[in-house]
Amino acid sequence: MVELIKVLWNILLRKSDQTALPNSMFLLFVVFLFYFLSQSISGFTVSETPLVFVRSFFVDAALMIVFLRILTQIFSSQDNYIRTLIALFGTGALFNIIASPLIIRFADILSDNDLMESGDLPIWLPLLFFVIAIWSIMVMGHIFSRSMVKDKLSASPPPISGVAVALLYMMINFLVHSSFLGE
Repeated sequence: MVELIKVLWNILLRKSDQTALPNSMFLLFVVFLFYFLSQSISGFTVSETPLVFVRSFFVDAALMIVFLRILTQIFSSQDNYIRTLIALFGTGALFNIIASPLIIRFADILSDNDLMESGDLPIWLPLLFFVIAIWSIMVMGHIFSRSMVKDKLSASPPPISGVAVALLYMMINFLVHSSFLGE
């Protein structure tokens, strides 16, 4: 497990990619469970009800699975599908662990009406969210760009194409949540 976290951390730092991960359905299940548990830290705290969190989580997960399936079909890189899901869910779990204290703190600040009315939001909080969001987009872009390669010998698409795909995914995710789930 420690080795898995090291590999995922190297993917977060963009020193490695999903090809360093095994192609294992069992590992995908374990990482998915880890992703759910890590998101539960802040999800149950911030969501209106546990049902809202669980529904939102599974919509996100299903959207990621379908989006990645379509992407790997388009680029004929289905061999990387399981590894890429492991990388996305695993790095997502690490991001959740990093961001959960900030999310919980931000939720506390937003619930404090006196602080909101006075406009005394601490500047460091939105800045940290912004840095984590940019980092997350870059990591997703890194993973997506590697998932668009059929094999290691193929020419890798430029990293910006992966970032564009990550932004496209985030826009679709936002649209699904705002249109269909009303969140």
